[in-house]
Amino acid sequence: MLRTYDLFEVLPDGDLIWRTRIDGHESAIHQLQQAAKESANEFRLMHIPSMTLIATINAKTE
Repeated sequence: MLRTYDLFEVLPDGDLIWRTRIDGHESAIHQLQQAAKESANEFRLMHIPSMTLIATINAKTE
């Protein structure tokens, strides 16, 4: 059974914006990495049913 994850973007003021829901751990990590390449903001991947932060990333560099 695939877990479902939620991807959030953290704005500079600390507010969170929900971006998408992804099925499967590997797919979720891939989308997290892709999102971080397109924005200077931090991104967080969460498993909402267990309230677990799976990963956080900010990979874009100028």
